[in-house]
Amino acid sequence: MLPGIMIFTGCGNEVEISAPYKDIPVVYCILNPGDSVHYLRLEKSFNGEANAYEMAQQADSIYYPDAEVYLERWSDNKMQEQFNMIPVTIAPRINGVFAEDPNRLYATSSELIPNSEYRLNIRIPSTGAEISARTHLVNDFRIIKPEYYRKSLPFSSYGNNTIVEWVTARYTRVFHLQIRFHYLEINGEDTVRNTAYWNIANFVADNDGGGIKMETNISHRAFYKWLGSKLSPVSEPVFRLAARKSLDFWFTVGGDELYTYIQIYRPDDNIPKEHLVFTNISNGIGIFSSRFEKGITGKALSEHSIDSIAHGIYTRHLGFDDSLNDYYHTGI
Repeated sequence: MLPGIMIFTGCGNEVEISAPYKDIPVVYCILNPGDSVHYLRLEKSFNGEANAYEMAQQADSIYYPDAEVYLERWSDNKMQEQFNMIPVTIAPRINGVFAEDPNRLYATSSELIPNSEYRLNIRIPSTGAEISARTHLVNDFRIIKPEYYRKSLPFSSYGNNTIVEWVTARYTRVFHLQIRFHYLEINGEDTVRNTAYWNIANFVADNDGGGIKMETNISHRAFYKWLGSKLSPVSEPVFRLAARKSLDFWFTVGGDELYTYIQIYRPDDNIPKEHLVFTNISNGIGIFSSRFEKGITGKALSEHSIDSIAHGIYTRHLGFDDSLNDYYHTGI
């Protein structure tokens, strides 16, 4: 059984194990230069005479006790520095197939440098295994629209669209766009700040060479429909307000390996994928890649947009007050 990957195949009533047990390291590591700590999960496939689900609950069945994990930064085909990723124990996993506690990872707080290649090297003395992988750190990219200088956005007309436009950078391949809507819930003297998340789509560049202009249109009608179905109504005396800085356009960007991984493991009823496995890990399976996060944040909605939330056909049941509320006209 492989931690993190479950493959279902048809079988008869009798099962025969036709091959001897072979240990296979399983590695997952997605580097993000914006993170203060970088984590790697290292576990192992296993087989045996006992029930597989019972074995999965035993920490000794899924962890290596003596693994040595190193992260290296390379530039111009020369190693610039090496970091030792140390074993750490984090909060127990959510209930599932594998042992919840201890939940062991490997970590480093070393700063990641843009435009560098990172190589992973793992040694397991007890088995003699040497595992390796490499990836380029996903670079920063340029967002053209919405423009940084614009303080507010008009989302008031159902028939209009807002354009989101960006230019890819080297090593970037897949872009996930999310809109975050910030709002307040007020009950007397108590104010709670909340955020609703709208996942727009994944967008894929033709290649990871950079310099590709990409765009999408955000339908205003779709925004109000989403908001109307996302939030539940509130009862008096509670009411809501759109925050002064209510909209973020947030990108999570992945490298080429992450794009391929998503393509293989995404649900698709038209393509049988039970036998497809993607890995860029040498002498193991899993994924070693990078991601990057960036966005246009803190955009205000126009007064007409605020009124559309309060009185429009898709959202008037949600209890939002309109633009006449003093909140929008004071600095408090």
